[in-house]
Amino acid sequence: MCSKSRQVEWNVLVETVHALPLYASHKAYVRDKILLTKPNVSVEELVQRIGATRGEAMVILWELRKTGDEVLEMLKDGLHEQPVYSLAALGGTFSILHVGHMALLATAYSKAEKVLLGVSSDNFAAKLGKKHPIPPYEERVKQLRDFLSRQGWLERTRITALEDPYGPTVEDPAIEVLVTSPATAYRAGEINMKRAERNLPPLDVYVCPLVVAYDGYPVSTTRIMAGEISADGKTFRKEQERG
Repeated sequence: MCSKSRQVEWNVLVETVHALPLYASHKAYVRDKILLTKPNVSVEELVQRIGATRGEAMVILWELRKTGDEVLEMLKDGLHEQPVYSLAALGGTFSILHVGHMALLATAYSKAEKVLLGVSSDNFAAKLGKKHPIPPYEERVKQLRDFLSRQGWLERTRITALEDPYGPTVEDPAIEVLVTSPATAYRAGEINMKRAERNLPPLDVYVCPLVVAYDGYPVSTTRIMAGEISADGKTFRKEQERG
């Protein structure tokens, strides 16, 4: 079967799965419960755990979990989604820019014309209890600017220093949507509660896919600095064993 026919069949499967009555709840459960505790869960395991068909499990994992190579290919191909928001917000420490961060950023720029990018200040970063050294704020911002410039996104960006987990998201009425990683999605509820206290409308929330290395476990700065994986999600140890 040619690749075009396979793509048509896959598109039909995705549309069929999206029409299933339990699809949204199944997807939310997999994102919020299963992937955070077992990121390398297989399609077959998912079928058993949520009572889904194999097709539904395949689509859900495809939407919620990406490899580093898939993220890099997406960036190379460019963003084709038409932004529907004027201003999105996201935040992080960005000690080492890796494919997980890139997926987060790509999600934001696909959703909004402009992005408010919060970067942990040196004072705030020191309080986070990270298990690795954190480069100075200016160094972290520079690597972000370099990446955004290469992608053509820098002119659509405003970078601000974060002194707490919330930053401008709890008080800026211009922000319309919050983009988070799966690990920090819980912050969205906290932010919207604080906005409600200020009589501000709640933010829409988009959780970007979980980005995993080739061993099926999440890409993170801690793993990169420990020498387990590279910033693109490749496993150093496996490559060394082959060599």
